Amino acid sequence: MILGEISTWELAAMIAAFIASGLVRGFNGGAGANFITAPVVALIIGPREGVPIIILLNLISNIQVMPGALSHTDWWRMLPVGIAAMATAPLGAWILLAVDEDTMRRIVAATSIVLALLLLTGWRYRGPRGLPIRIGVGGLGGMITGAVSMGGPPVFLYLLSGPGSAVEQRANFLAFGVLVQIGAIISFAVSGLITMNLLLLAAILFVPFTLSCW
Repeated sequence: MILGEISTWELAAMIAAFIASGLVRGFNGGAGANFITAPVVALIIGPREGVPIIILLNLISNIQVMPGALSHTDWWRMLPVGIAAMATAPLGAWILLAVDEDTMRRIVAATSIVLALLLLTGWRYRGPRGLPIRIGVGGLGGMITGAVSMGGPPVFLYLLSGPGSAVEQRANFLAFGVLVQIGAIISFAVSGLITMNLLLLAAILFVPFTLSCW
């Protein structure tokens, strides 16, 4: 979609969604934040432009707050999760490109509902916590991130089932976010999804989103 084709009300709806998402992201590190923006942006401009914008703005916001979280991050636990997510993000990007846009709109909406309900139930993972599980959780999160931008819940639920204070859990989730978003952005760039039109719209949404994150 060309930037000039977006109406004032559509732009206002996207700004409102990013403000609400930014408040959630700033509070808990981003778990569930994209449930707000993904359906709105996918409906207005389509998932193939909407998902890269969401991931790009999330990456910028995470990089801004990550320095304060570095000392609290359990890198021994999070590196396998993050590397696996980076490896599978291209698969998600391929799904985003391969599936019809109208179908992807429905997939984005359904994914946001299902994952939001899963978080709402309060379910916690109680199984083993070895390296294969970390790789599996990260891989699932990476694929979902690349496809619909909402890959956080599998990792968030895994982290919440383990030890760690709220500060440590938030830092760990931020570390996952930075790694998976780098992988996704590289995939989008290689696929030709990062256009000047997309960057202009992202620049407009950047200010309200970043201020609400802080």
